[in-house]
Amino acid sequence: MKHITILFCSVLLLFSSCGNNENNKLIVGQWKGAEWLINGNPSGRNAAETQFTFDANGDYTFTSPNVLEKGSYNVENEMLFTKPKGQQEIMVRITKLTKDSLIFDMNRGGQPETLLLLRIP
Repeated sequence: MKHITILFCSVLLLFSSCGNNENNKLIVGQWKGAEWLINGNPSGRNAAETQFTFDANGDYTFTSPNVLEKGSYNVENEMLFTKPKGQQEIMVRITKLTKDSLIFDMNRGGQPETLLLLRIP
């Protein structure tokens, strides 16, 4: 029984680490906003003015009108954790991550927001 438990835990760890590694690889690059929704409706924000850059060393840059944010990031399965320099850690849910698109589900003050980003070639 003990061997089965160890085997099960090992397989579970293997599968969770594979997904984590894949998301860590896929997120690296430059991303530009394409659509920003609040409560499922257009936000009125110009999503195209929003850009993220994630590098392979765990550093990121976020730019938006009048905002330049730099810090470190970490991807754990479907969660992205960003830590802007001198600020609190921020967590968003990665709803979709492919080689060319990235969707974040966020919550700002109790209001659900969705940001669609496209990879910059």
